Amino acid sequence: MNLNNEITDSCKPYRKLRLAKKIVVVDGMIGGGKNLLSSIVSSFPSVEMWIHRTQIEQVCALYHLGHMSLDAAKTLINTWIEEEILNQNMSRNVNFKPSDISSIFHDARPLRYFKRLLKSPLKAKESVEKEMPVLNLMTHVNTSYSKPLFEALGERLIYIRVSRHPMTTDMIKHNKKWTERWENDDRHSYIMYKTLNENKKPIHLPFYAKKIEKKYLNGNSTDKSILLFDQWIRNSDNFIDEIKKSTEATIIEIPYEKFVFYPEIYIKKISSALALSPDKKTIKMMRRQRVPRSSLTIDKKNYNLIDSFAHGRAYVKQNSSLESLTMLDKLANDYEERHNINK
Repeated sequence: MNLNNEITDSCKPYRKLRLAKKIVVVDGMIGGGKNLLSSIVSSFPSVEMWIHRTQIEQVCALYHLGHMSLDAAKTLINTWIEEEILNQNMSRNVNFKPSDISSIFHDARPLRYFKRLLKSPLKAKESVEKEMPVLNLMTHVNTSYSKPLFEALGERLIYIRVSRHPMTTDMIKHNKKWTERWENDDRHSYIMYKTLNENKKPIHLPFYAKKIEKKYLNGNSTDKSILLFDQWIRNSDNFIDEIKKSTEATIIEIPYEKFVFYPEIYIKKISSALALSPDKKTIKMMRRQRVPRSSLTIDKKNYNLIDSFAHGRAYVKQNSSLESLTMLDKLANDYEERHNINK
């Protein structure tokens, strides 16, 4: 069904952004370093604690699948953005659960959310108009599906894409677990679709697998992870290269391997896009995240790029098909070339 043909100009949905002046979106792979970067972005003055709102990923997925018009997706995104900037300014729907990584207790400025608890909606609106806070959103592997986001937010959008080398063992294992969770755990919020397995029995798969369904069903969990890596990274690369030609949004690409060793250049880019200077809270948050650091990961001393990628390749060689290993080798080489990663 083509929804675009059924919507006339006279009833086209629309929502104008008035309150949210700048919106940061940090997107990246599952286990790719988004939390690290989002926490540092949140520590800039006037930037809110990062939040993950799955609705944005969902409408982008539905638009990608042809089940939602672009106008409807844009309208919902702008409506949620306006609601969110007000809600955060009066601590409505704010996460106060200490154990969650998205809790305000992990924010650089948690006291602001306690001070806002008694603020009325009218006072919150006045504060937003006067202080112009920056909304800070996180999305998961949404880049190649994010056309509605770019169309909705335009020049107000600061889009930060965090990339990570696909031959990273931790990320492979993390995504491997997700290929199992999607099939057996109903707590996730990803858009699924219904198909049949090799035994002609109904099965639900993440919409990411739609174009690679046959290979996806025939592979083990490691094969599935690599198939998704290949689709996510290549499609996202192509989307970013194309959208840069037309969008008024600010796009910043950050390879994890460079950021953890040499964050200064990327902090300057973020600072310029926000028109805000990092302060003592930012420096403190970088220390908390151990950036810059002398090793690739915080739990392994002197774990350099060569050792890390060799370890990842050995794991894949042992746990996947030759076809998947060949695919990962090509993907890794392309990643290193795109981001100028010198091992």
